[in-house]
Amino acid sequence: MTLGYICAIGLAVVFMLYLDGSIGVMMLAFLLLMPVISLLMTLIVRRYIGVTLTLPDSSAKQHEVTAVLRVTKHTRLPMPFLRLLITADAHFDPLNPEADPLPDRPQREESGSELRYRRALRYWERLRRRQLAPESLPVCLSMGFAESADYKIRLNPRYCGKGRVTVGAPELSDYLGMFRFRMNREQADIPTAACSMLILPEIPKVKANSELFRSVTNTVQTADEETESTPTFSASAAPGYEHRGYIPGDPLKRINWKLSTKRHQLMVRQDEPIALARLSVVMDFRSDDRSISEKARLMEEEQLIETALGFLMLCAEYGYPCRLSYINEGGTWDDVPIDDGGHLESEALTMLAGGFRDEAELAGVPVLPMQVVQDSGILLLYFTVHPDADTAAELGALSVPAYLIVPLAHAGEAVTPKDGALWLVTPERELVAANEG
Repeated sequence: MTLGYICAIGLAVVFMLYLDGSIGVMMLAFLLLMPVISLLMTLIVRRYIGVTLTLPDSSAKQHEVTAVLRVTKHTRLPMPFLRLLITADAHFDPLNPEADPLPDRPQREESGSELRYRRALRYWERLRRRQLAPESLPVCLSMGFAESADYKIRLNPRYCGKGRVTVGAPELSDYLGMFRFRMNREQADIPTAACSMLILPEIPKVKANSELFRSVTNTVQTADEETESTPTFSASAAPGYEHRGYIPGDPLKRINWKLSTKRHQLMVRQDEPIALARLSVVMDFRSDDRSISEKARLMEEEQLIETALGFLMLCAEYGYPCRLSYINEGGTWDDVPIDDGGHLESEALTMLAGGFRDEAELAGVPVLPMQVVQDSGILLLYFTVHPDADTAAELGALSVPAYLIVPLAHAGEAVTPKDGALWLVTPERELVAANEG
């Protein structure tokens, strides 16, 4: 545009000198005056422009949502061209799937040249500024004399967790496209932080005859037989037993044959107060510190979250209420009882609000919550993507059996706790023993 405009001025000068002087002067004055007017109007309008981005509070996976980008203008002058870069993180499908992905950030080599690394890093940073990434969508907006306008951006949530969308690189071009100005975010009311929304997990249906569930229920029942020989009192102080459906592998002596005859299905006796105190599920939200892609990291985290929720849902359905511990948004441990499926779904939202974070951000948070360390329960299930030696040592120091549960990709590096067991989460959200994975 600038080169063409300069050529137009040159033609006006030629017209003034060799064809018609008066008309040429008028043309030249018009061409010289228009950029000045365009520049002044742009500088004025820039002070009265505001941009806001709105996302839904939450959404299910693979359910298309709409982000609303609202542009406001508190002046009667027409608005020039506003250029923005909308970026969605890896929780969403790419906004610009046709763009070529950026190469991986160069890494320092132990025996490599520092000069070569810095040169590669500078090249990568220049490429990142010039090349559009699949997760970024450039937009150019203009709304004339209107005071406000809404622009809809479609997003497709892909992985559960806290998805973030940012508005970056705000620039204002004048009406002729000859000048560009970086906009002051605070003055223009452009959001400086990412807008976020919770992407809900899909709680899988875990089979009741799975090996881990049989192991948990049998451990609880064995503890009941060792510590109780008479019916216990329920939470309401009424004596008696709770019952659930029979699961293959349950001891036959715990079957209530009289009740089974009435209900036409095998019913197993369970002592509710003991079950309430026997199972604790811990979600470790320390993020994976390996050098892997963001997509691979989110896939592993999603597998862990959804499998843990599925197991908790199964326990609630079969009368084994659990306690769920996780690191909340404030960076402290929360410990809540899970009594039914509805409670679990509402608690999952609070849990995802914090989500996985860098280990440096959670440096002061202990590996285990104090409630679990002090609990004299029977069994602990510890879900993590950070199965290092320190974690195994913390679990091994407990006086209760501890199961370490990690994604399948961590099978080779996970350290099994002392007197504990290692279980693996498959991409199909199934739990298998490490010796079978």
